[in-house]
Amino acid sequence: MTEFPRSSLDPEDWESERHQAHAMLDDLLDYMQNLTERPVWQPIPDSVRHSFQENSPGGGQSLEEIHQRFMKDILPYAVGNAHPGFMGWVHGGGTVVGMLAEMLAGGLNANLGGRDQIPVAVEQQILRWVRAWFRFPETAQGIFTTGTSQGTLMALWVARVARWGERVRQEGVGAHTLRVYAASTVHGSLHKALDLSGLGKKSLHLVALDESGRMDVAALQVQIGEDRQAGLTPFMVVGSAGTVDTGAIDDLAALAVL
Repeated sequence: MTEFPRSSLDPEDWESERHQAHAMLDDLLDYMQNLTERPVWQPIPDSVRHSFQENSPGGGQSLEEIHQRFMKDILPYAVGNAHPGFMGWVHGGGTVVGMLAEMLAGGLNANLGGRDQIPVAVEQQILRWVRAWFRFPETAQGIFTTGTSQGTLMALWVARVARWGERVRQEGVGAHTLRVYAASTVHGSLHKALDLSGLGKKSLHLVALDESGRMDVAALQVQIGEDRQAGLTPFMVVGSAGTVDTGAIDDLAALAVL
């Protein structure tokens, strides 16, 4: 078994580490400032690709070495979504403020699972803002997630408990009669969430679109009625605040009333 040399997690030389940190920040700021002078994307040379198939090293590397490797072999060969000329799919471009905010969050490294700490109050404040922006009722609650996939899965769990109560968390629920409704352009994470939650992909009914590319509310109403007559149990409608292909926004107010 390979033994790695022991070392502290703290820098051996804080001044040297500070200097290196500033160099890394400057390089990323230069990169973002001068993006238009770079290609949107470029092919990965075989030599670079093969260099990431090496075995695990026998020891650590200095931050300077890692920084140099990043600038040479990683930064030039990303997908290019930060570039203003990028038009592939729906990746966000990123901003200077976003990068610096990630640094602050990473430095604080807060665990928001409880305890008496201001980061919890910050999260709660932003949730109140979101609730006001979207005119949700005062009783509305929320939580921040890593993205659509995690958020969709959590929404399914919440809808399940809202429909059947706390007992479903202990006894489970038969998935063969449950029905979820979404527009035919719904994000693929919903299919995965249905699979992971045990409800199954067949529980999803895709609803036709109207002339604006939104979920057709009238068609949804008809589908729900037909499913109830067939002995099925409608329990969730998934609306979109912007589809990934056309950006269409479902009539969320009408869906809520329905």
